[in-house]
This record gives sequence, structure tokens and C-alpha cells, in this order.
Amino acid sequence: MKKTPFIAVLLCALLFLGCCGFLGFHYQNLNSRFKTLETEAFQLKEDNSTLNTQLTESTAELKEKEDYVEGQKKYISELSEQIGSITQNSPSNTTDSEGEENSEDEDGSEDESEEDPFPNLYAEGASPQTMGKEKVAYLTFDDGPSNLTPQVLDLLDQYNAKATFFVVQKNNEEYEKYLSEIVERGHTLALHSYSHDYNQIYASKDAFLEDYEKVYDWVVEKTGYIPSLFRFPGGSTNGSSYVFHEITEEMERRGFMYFDWNVSSGDGSSLTTTENIIDNICNNIGHVPNPVVLMHDGSGRSATLAALPTVLKNLSDAGYEFRSLDKSVTPVQYR
Repeated sequence: MKKTPFIAVLLCALLFLGCCGFLGFHYQNLNSRFKTLETEAFQLKEDNSTLNTQLTESTAELKEKEDYVEGQKKYISELSEQIGSITQNSPSNTTDSEGEENSEDEDGSEDESEEDPFPNLYAEGASPQTMGKEKVAYLTFDDGPSNLTPQVLDLLDQYNAKATFFVVQKNNEEYEKYLSEIVERGHTLALHSYSHDYNQIYASKDAFLEDYEKVYDWVVEKTGYIPSLFRFPGGSTNGSSYVFHEITEEMERRGFMYFDWNVSSGDGSSLTTTENIIDNICNNIGHVPNPVVLMHDGSGRSATLAALPTVLKNLSDAGYEFRSLDKSVTPVQYR
């Protein structure tokens, strides 16, 4: 009978140890499971971070491709307008307008004895000659000068390249200094308007001459250089046919010659990327003889500046010589 308490105590101890072992086993199991979950959570966090990075990169790539497509659409649209303008103004399509002009001259020509309202607006230079068969590229830059112009000049020097700068008047003393630098480095300085305001410039022949006399006087005053070339803002298809013919006739009478272009960089659009510009020039320049390439060195055209080294290298490697335009070059004109 005295052994009963001892047995009871022993049974309680065994039961306690069993419970402890059972609880310890489950604790280890739960702890192991917790660590596994913690590892899985960390991995999920890492995977989520990777996915976010990939999503950001994909979004950026998609945006770049969308910009490329938009740039190409604008470039194609620009080429289509040029082709349409050439077709519409071919000799077979201009007989009537020329006839009308001749009749107007016969019926109501201006009195030549009247005082010239723009007495200073005259140019000098040689008559145009047929372009040779040399592999020549004529790089042209519109809308300058700007803070980009010195860098453009330095890049051109690296390839002994000469170019043509169609300038717009700027009320900026620093930019004005670049006019003389363009001339001193052997490039052609040409006119692209005073205001670059289409509505104002193309309102009439006199409105155009008044605008161009201002930029002409500005160039002569700052450099002593007498420009003889000009480019219509937006190209020669931007004004009405009637006003355009009046302007052209009068500007040619004063000794000026205008140039359009037959290769466009497409950099007139802010959506055009550096890669677009390189492709537009390098992939199309071989399709036209004596290419006149349109680019811009106005403020904000950093994509053009970034593309220029590759353009110069690729064309130089392809055997092109870079020359500036003058009146001895047969002009590229849409009308």
C-alpha cells in the first residue's frame, strides 16, 4: 500500500516529461515552419522588386518605341508633303498660274520708277551651275544661332566639314557673336527670317521683304558678310501660291536664291530621338543626288547635337565630302 504514492508520482513525472517532449517537438516544428515562411516572404519581396524593375524598364522601352514611331510618322508625313508639292508644281501643273502671272504683268505691272521701300535688301554672287557627280553632302542648320551652335561648329571642324546656317534674328549678344564665328570657320551664313511667324511673313510680298530686311541688316551689321541665300520658314510650300510667286520673283530680282531640302532629319518634332535622326539621314541620303540635309541648331535641339557625330562619321566613311551651299549650286526647290 505504501508503493502507491510513489507509483503515482512516477506516473505524473512520466506524463510531465511526455508533455514537455510533445510541446518541444511542436515548438521546433513551428519554429522551422516560421523560418520557412520568413524565407518565402523574403523571396517574394525580392521577386516583387525584380518584377517592378522589369516593369519600369519595359515601360521605358515602350515609351521610347512610341516616340520613335511618332517621330517616323512625322518624318513620313513631311516627305509626303514635299512629294505632293513637287508633283503639284511640276511644269505641266504650273502653266495656268504662269500664264496668269504673265497677263498680270502685262495688264498691271508696278511702276519701276517708284522708290524702293527696301533699298538695302540686295545680294551678290554667281549664277547657279549644274551639280557635279562628286559624292557631296550639304548639311544645313535652321533656327540658330543658339547655345548649341559652338558645339556644332566644333564637331564640323573635326571632319573638316563645311555647312550652311539659315539664321533667325536673336536679341542675345552671346548668340550674335556666333554669326562671325560661322563665317570665320568657312561656313555659309544664310537667312531664315526675322520673326519666323508664318502668319506675319506670308501675309504679303511686302510683309516678307520687311521681315527679311531686318534679319539681313542684322547679319550685315554684326559680321559685314552679305548673305545671298535664304530658306522659307517651313519650306517653300508654306505660303499661298500667289504670294509665294510674288516673293520668289522679287527676291530673285534682288539677287537672292532660296534652298529647300531633299533629306530631312525629322528633328523639327520634339518627339524625334537621336536614333531617329541618325536613321532618317543615313538611311535616306543615298537615294538622292547631291543631298541637301535639313537639321536644326536652335535651342532645345539636343537630340540633333547628339546625333551629329554619328552622322558625320557614317557619311564620311561612306565617302561623302561636306560642303556649304552657295549660288553656284543648283538649288533644291519644291516649287
